[in-house]
Amino acid sequence: MMMGDMPLWGVSVDDLGYQFDDDQINYEVSAWYGLDERRLSLRSEGSVQTKDEKDIDSLTSLSYWKPLSIFWNGEAGVAYDTKNDKPAIMAGIVGTMPYFIETDARAYLYTDGQVRLDLGAEYEWRLSQHWVVIPEVGLSAFSKDDIDNHITKVFNELETEVRLTYETLGRQLAPYVGVSYETALGSARGQRRQENESVDSSSLTAGVKFWF
Repeated sequence: MMMGDMPLWGVSVDDLGYQFDDDQINYEVSAWYGLDERRLSLRSEGSVQTKDEKDIDSLTSLSYWKPLSIFWNGEAGVAYDTKNDKPAIMAGIVGTMPYFIETDARAYLYTDGQVRLDLGAEYEWRLSQHWVVIPEVGLSAFSKDDIDNHITKVFNELETEVRLTYETLGRQLAPYVGVSYETALGSARGQRRQENESVDSSSLTAGVKFWF
């Protein structure tokens, strides 16, 4: 086996942070194993409540990853969502748009016929060799209502966050502070009001991102 054909691996923790106002820990972690032209990828994102029942909401996927072009990669596999306790088939595309905007789009087909679409984008605005400002936005949409899980048809929730990070150890470690904002969209706003839940929320955040 040639050296260039030897499988490699990597782990990336894009977010491990605490939201002070919401009193929860958010995380986003991924790991991969394989070659430049094909990989097996494991990804998980979610939140852990640090009070009351300490609920854990997570979306975890195992997928096959392959480059589609210079700037875009495709992935397909299976996923499991703890919030609605259902497995799903997943397909997505991840890449870089013009002006170096990192973009991802993933679709999930659940066993009950529900379809979920997650869209995300972030940009790194480098202030210096170490200081970086990262604005990020995420949007979720669904194909049908699911009252038990606080889901309404079409666009359901918008999440935004701005972080100030300090990269160190060859950019492998980056502590950050920031502010996040979440809001329900469309019919989800009325549903939350009926259940006496907040429609909008904002919070100071602090955490770290790293890779190896």
